[in-house]
Amino acid sequence: MYLTLVDLVLATSIIQALGLAVFLLLPETFRLVSNRLLAASLITFAAGLGEFFLYSTGLALEHPNLAYLGTLVGLLQAGLLYVYAQSLMYRDFRLLPQHALHTLPFWVISAIFLIEYYLQPTSVKLDILINRDHPGVLTSPLLAVGIHLVFLGYLWATIHALGRFGTTVRQLFSNLANKQLAWLRTLLILYAIAWVISLIYCLSAHVFKDLVSVRTISAIGAISGFLFINYLLMHALRQPGIFSGLSVDEAQLAKTETPGRAALVSSENAGLLRQLDQHMTEARPYLDADLSVDQLAHQIGVPTRDLSRAINEGLGKNFFELISDYRIAEARRQLERAEPGTTILEVMYDSGFNSKSVFNTAFKKATGMTPSAYRTRHSP
Repeated sequence: MYLTLVDLVLATSIIQALGLAVFLLLPETFRLVSNRLLAASLITFAAGLGEFFLYSTGLALEHPNLAYLGTLVGLLQAGLLYVYAQSLMYRDFRLLPQHALHTLPFWVISAIFLIEYYLQPTSVKLDILINRDHPGVLTSPLLAVGIHLVFLGYLWATIHALGRFGTTVRQLFSNLANKQLAWLRTLLILYAIAWVISLIYCLSAHVFKDLVSVRTISAIGAISGFLFINYLLMHALRQPGIFSGLSVDEAQLAKTETPGRAALVSSENAGLLRQLDQHMTEARPYLDADLSVDQLAHQIGVPTRDLSRAINEGLGKNFFELISDYRIAEARRQLERAEPGTTILEVMYDSGFNSKSVFNTAFKKATGMTPSAYRTRHSP
């Protein structure tokens, strides 16, 4: 069998995915639920790429009983990615029997394929494979749309959950580095775009036959798969070591406190906010880059929930925004009296920031100019 460059890229991506899955299932990494879910996701992704490989090399026609297996196993990926995201967001996440409901699309569509394809004579199977317009889907446009909508629905739900989670961590932490799971959200958004394009193609292919060549479809699948796997490799393995997710108490606290427009402040909140401002002015805890709302509450000697409520209701902002305001004020003071030779990076770290992009964005939002321009305007 002659393998083209596209076939080799597909094979490489499949081997990478399976190799990483095996690594995640080793005893030292298996203990983490997130690693087990990621391993399962990678196996299902490799199966989906395997469908493209069979399609591209023509092996599906030689072994028709192997056709569509990759597609069916790949259907488990959407639910697995959703549950995987949950395992990264919440430290105490556990797999429960109800999570098996996410396999329902797999069983429903497998039953359709069993009746429409696997129980058919070999001659019928070959006719279906020859007449299909794209890999992994029977000639029914309704089934093609159904499979795509299942994936897109799950991807939307996962992206939406990650967006809510990003809002949650801003309630609790002043340092958001690697806590918002932005890498996973970006990956899934790009993946969703690829599925939207695939859906448009599937619908078009039923109207315009031979819309795109087999080789082109396989090439797109190979490149997308290669990029997906390698992006995942760069981020997923180090994520649990950087941030292990929210505890039950942290998640519950953020759930009950939602910042809004500053309203009439109660006497209790007003007293706590005065105490907070005095502590921030005298002790300057915001200079600690990893300051959390729980740590700040302990420093002041008040319950974390009371402090969080006072910030949200009394100031109309979340914890991250509050600390960022103090840090920007500190950076402005330092820039105004900076000695010659002092770098912007030094000011950034001395003000409590540890991310250049976060610092520049927050500073420009607060002052309307970059830190460099601000220093030039206010230099003696």
